[in-house]
Amino acid sequence: MKVSVRLFAGLRERAGRDELELDLPEGARVADALAAVAHLAPGVSLVLAVNREYADEDMVLRAGDELAVVPPVSGGAVFDGPLSLDAVAARVADPRAGAVVTFSGTTRDVEFLDYEAYAEMASEKIDAIVAEAIERHGLCRAAADHRFGRVALGEASVVVAASAPHRPEAFAGAREIIDRIKAEAPIWKREEGEWVEGSVPPVAATEDPAAEAPPVLDVAIDARLEHGGRVLVVFGRAEAEARVGWLGGRFHQLRCAEALDPAPARGDAVEVRRIGDDELLGEATVLDGGARRHGPTNDALVRLVALERGEDPREDASIAPPPLDAEALALEERYAAAGTMPPRDDELTANERAALFALREAGRVVLRERGVHVHVDHS
Repeated sequence: MKVSVRLFAGLRERAGRDELELDLPEGARVADALAAVAHLAPGVSLVLAVNREYADEDMVLRAGDELAVVPPVSGGAVFDGPLSLDAVAARVADPRAGAVVTFSGTTRDVEFLDYEAYAEMASEKIDAIVAEAIERHGLCRAAADHRFGRVALGEASVVVAASAPHRPEAFAGAREIIDRIKAEAPIWKREEGEWVEGSVPPVAATEDPAAEAPPVLDVAIDARLEHGGRVLVVFGRAEAEARVGWLGGRFHQLRCAEALDPAPARGDAVEVRRIGDDELLGEATVLDGGARRHGPTNDALVRLVALERGEDPREDASIAPPPLDAEALALEERYAAAGTMPPRDDELTANERAALFALREAGRVVLRERGVHVHVDHS
């Protein structure tokens, strides 16, 4: 089978391109793909990201997987443009908080640093790191913004904020977030023309195929769930905590922390409840009870629209993305009114960035330059 593999940082420069096509046998594993690109970085430990998750070498590859070779990472960014410590601190304001800790990582000693990122995966990885720190340390809120491109002397490449009822938890949460971002986010730093040697990101061991894996549910629900938030999924007498991924419109992905017994299947209804007070957030219809982890791509939306209609998705299916929700429509009005002076992508809130994705997929905004979108009427 032929698979395309994305390359970054020094690997991209050595190959002279940002993507390689590999011809691998059916049933090939991650180790086979890594062996095929090892000549680009002799003696360097590489990791393969499969569908934006670091993968064990024994994992079997499938046609259609999104693959990227990740050299040792060195921390960094996912937004282009200046960062604001005040803005990230404002996002963690909470009446329960007695302590707010902020961190800003800045360029020192040299005129500038250059950062490169596997932006799509870095964004998801950082969201997961922040969500896990909130849960582990009992934080009220936490947030992190990150930059790529050229960062001048004294400017911030990463900013983190964490709020908690008491200062020990706030300090510990902020420290964990920045340490894990540097160790795990697929971001690379170049200083004075040389890529900085980083750390090899950890990968999870391949699970026993006979073991029951926690379900990943693609669902439709008449409620807007917070992207990256935690909810309780209830199916009959079974329940499990899950992390939310907003896919666009009514579509969400519920990534459960443990298996549900019985396991919900396509067409089943599950309750989604808020953790803490058990408030019902909505009843979701399961479109795929055994989905793989994925982000909000147009292909995914096409597939989910077909599933919701009761159709079996086809490779050549052509279905329009779902209608824009109220938040996306409000953001479109903002872009239309802004004309040629739109907000930068990094000035938007997390929910607004999700709505921006929906507008882009619907063809309502276009990219004018890196980090800046404009309404189609001003393109």
